Amino acid sequence: MRTSSFINKIHWPFILLLILISSIGIALLYSIADGQWNPWALRQSIRLSIGLILLFVVSQVNIKFWYQHAYHFYFFCIFLIVATLLFSREISGAKRWLNLYFFTMQPAEVFKIIIILSLAKYFNSIKLQSYDIKQRILVPFLILLIPVLLIFKQPDLGTSLIILFSGIIVFFVSGIRIKTFFISGFIGITSFPLLWYFLKDYQKSRIINFLDQQNDLLGANYHITQSKIALGSGGFFGKGYLEGTQSHLQFIPEMQTDFIFSVLGEEFGLFGILILFFLYATLILWSINLSLDSRNFFSKIFGISFITSFFLSIFINVGMVTGIIPVVGVPLPLCSFGGSAMISFFIGFGILLSGYNFKDQKVDG
Repeated sequence: MRTSSFINKIHWPFILLLILISSIGIALLYSIADGQWNPWALRQSIRLSIGLILLFVVSQVNIKFWYQHAYHFYFFCIFLIVATLLFSREISGAKRWLNLYFFTMQPAEVFKIIIILSLAKYFNSIKLQSYDIKQRILVPFLILLIPVLLIFKQPDLGTSLIILFSGIIVFFVSGIRIKTFFISGFIGITSFPLLWYFLKDYQKSRIINFLDQQNDLLGANYHITQSKIALGSGGFFGKGYLEGTQSHLQFIPEMQTDFIFSVLGEEFGLFGILILFFLYATLILWSINLSLDSRNFFSKIFGISFITSFFLSIFINVGMVTGIIPVVGVPLPLCSFGGSAMISFFIGFGILLSGYNFKDQKVDG
């Protein structure tokens, strides 16, 4: 491929939008560290650079490659998650990070992309031509359930829920009947007591305290209380960059990861939040348009399902830090500190752009 052809196939405005959103996260990490690049902003900048390189490479690979090797990636990630459960060191009661000597990764984050890729391949291969419930529902549900249970075992309730909902999104986008979702939802609600039995004590505590947020404000509800104070104190225009008192005085726990949105609200106020939401909305709508422009079913399924899952992560994080849903440990996409999450999202956007770049490419059924 000629260099000029390679450059022309890169969707530069789209990539600049990704860089802009990620840069907001880096700026917030710089502020959290009191105007220092270490320990978060510099590392996140390096991860952004790696993510961009991967995005460029992935987007130039024919979409047919991602289709043909989707199941290979699926089983490889299953292997990594099992290896994490068996061999990784327990940190804060969880086994989520796999030490590969040169770097540490969280395989569950990668699975957010791989589960969508695998299910998109499956539904493209059958194209819902068969009315066999085993082929339409049971087999893809098994593909989805295995990683969900393994990641739940780590334990990582937030990521397992994201993967579960991501899979459900693929079911919906692929054309599964609405009636099936109502039946599945009813089964899910009625089985909640059984799920409650398997939750860890701290997970049960988060749900209980979510239902009574005025209780134990200095204990179990401390996170969400401080988050609300930070968001409310920012007003419309915020206290100013590097001027957030809640963050600089360390009142907001985990502000570099799960609660970075609270820092944005305190320093830039509602105005800053609306700007970030506008950028997110532009990215989401743009991604949907690029996906729909593809002429093969696989690219459409993957692109729309991926960006819907991306939106779901935003919704859960914002809902979490504002107190409308329980705290489940879901970072703010492209903004929160975390290498596995950022790089996984860039790979996902790379596959989405691959579908656009090779939109006339047919994939095997």
